[in-house]
Amino acid sequence: MIRLKKLYSEPSSFDPIVFSEGLNLILGEKSEGNNKTNGVGKSICIECINFCLLKKEAESRLMLIPDGVLDSETIICLDIQINNEQLSIKRSLKEASQVSIFKNGAEVVNNGSIEIASNYLGKLYFDAFPATQKRISFRNMLNPVMRDERSEFKDIIQCFDTKKRIPNDYTPHLFFLSLDIDLYTNTNDTIKEYANKTAYVREIKKVIEKKWNKLSIARQKQNELEREVNKINASIEKLKNNTAFEVVQDELIKLENELKNQRIEQKAIKYEIRQIESLPEPENISELDMSILFSQFKAGLGDMIAKSLQEVKTFKAKIDSFRNTLINAKVEKLKADLLTINKKIESLDTEYSSKLKLIDKDGQILNDLKTTIRIFNEKSRELNDLSISLKNYLEAEQSKKTLLLKKQSGINDFSNHLEEKRSLVKEFEETIIWAHEKIIEKSNASFSLNTKFTSIIKEYLLVDYRIDDDGSWSTERMKVFLYDIALLFNKNTHTKHPNFLIHDNIFNIDNDSLERSLNFIHEQTEKQTQSFQYILTINRDIIESLEEKQKLAFEVKDYKIASFTKKKRFLKKSYSEQKRKK
Repeated sequence: MIRLKKLYSEPSSFDPIVFSEGLNLILGEKSEGNNKTNGVGKSICIECINFCLLKKEAESRLMLIPDGVLDSETIICLDIQINNEQLSIKRSLKEASQVSIFKNGAEVVNNGSIEIASNYLGKLYFDAFPATQKRISFRNMLNPVMRDERSEFKDIIQCFDTKKRIPNDYTPHLFFLSLDIDLYTNTNDTIKEYANKTAYVREIKKVIEKKWNKLSIARQKQNELEREVNKINASIEKLKNNTAFEVVQDELIKLENELKNQRIEQKAIKYEIRQIESLPEPENISELDMSILFSQFKAGLGDMIAKSLQEVKTFKAKIDSFRNTLINAKVEKLKADLLTINKKIESLDTEYSSKLKLIDKDGQILNDLKTTIRIFNEKSRELNDLSISLKNYLEAEQSKKTLLLKKQSGINDFSNHLEEKRSLVKEFEETIIWAHEKIIEKSNASFSLNTKFTSIIKEYLLVDYRIDDDGSWSTERMKVFLYDIALLFNKNTHTKHPNFLIHDNIFNIDNDSLERSLNFIHEQTEKQTQSFQYILTINRDIIESLEEKQKLAFEVKDYKIASFTKKKRFLKKSYSEQKRKK
């Protein structure tokens, strides 16, 4: 059992809200000069409760409130009771990934993660149940009892914002109904594994058929390649088994390697010689040009130039001679090295040819061997690729068949389990019919759980739930309302249910069903046959006509725990949601 006690903040950003047993109304009311009742803070008030009860930071609307409206240093606080323990849960907007929990005034979780906080609260809550029963997370258990208005109340299982595409989670519903969660989740895991394996089979089949056409042709190709590879391998062994080949095989390999190295060096020397020979010749300056240049310098510099033109010519000749001597010497050395390498290559070639004649007089054996090995390698690679692909495909297909049988077996087991628990489900259906008769004044409602099976199915649990004239927008909301209060009041589900329920703006129209729904909750509050909290946000203008006509069996003010107007908002200020700056 969980009881909400008080919602507040540190420092104070909104007026504290104290919760009571039974019906709790949070109203959106008109203010003087403004008849609008939407956008006053009812949903954000519920979001603060959700925030303290560990809603994910990324999914919380509090993270979209501007800092000037709700300061990032603000700590949202919720006092609750879990079984017999009094707790205070505190979570700041600035450090939304951390939670502090106080038990009877003492801090038991100090800035712990959401997971740590969930584990702590879950332990307190679930310790009341047998340890052998499968347990779900604390937060998951709360999802169906805290319905956000953005879920639009379209579906009993899908209780989240319709834009978020969050997968259906049946586990809290199975927990409330005392059904085997382990059996359900294990089969669900098998279905997911089967879906993944099916996708893998489809993908690998696509790869095989893209490269080798149809699967049947790929298998034919595999058989063909196996025979070809075996034949080629036999030919290679026959060639290699030549006695002479075995004797000189290593020597031939060594000679081939040495020839390869010598030819690389030969190529390098030839390249270097070509580079030197391609250098430009020294510039040839005529004696006349030199005389003119020399006379110009002498005229300009006078006695500073004492050398004769002949001495300049002699000096230039010495420089040219020295340069030519160096280059010629380098070229001569390279040519001598090249000659040596040429002779060595010639000697190695002769030796290689003579040894080759020992095993292959006409050169055919070695050529055949090289060609055969190349073909063998190509065919072997193709065979290996095809064999691995087909092996993976066949193994995946077999695994898929096994998973399909396991999936079928799991669904059958859960179907048998449902049959064993049929009386519990039937009693729950009777509670829905009882509430339906009270509110809709008809008994034509039904609820059942069954299983369905096809090879492609992803969700095998079939919830068959009908009420009178269902299908319309307003009737679907009533359908969710009836299901939720049936979970709250059914004698079996009540034992595991947290015994509080929050509906944020589930009633948006004034009709007979609304009148009877509110009177029904009032009646259960008055009877006190079962302890519960029902927290409802609603606009006052929806129920004004019911009050005026005195159709309500209670005074609204008796159940009002908070009310907000355009002038007196929950968070005091008007704002537009936007991503909060870190």
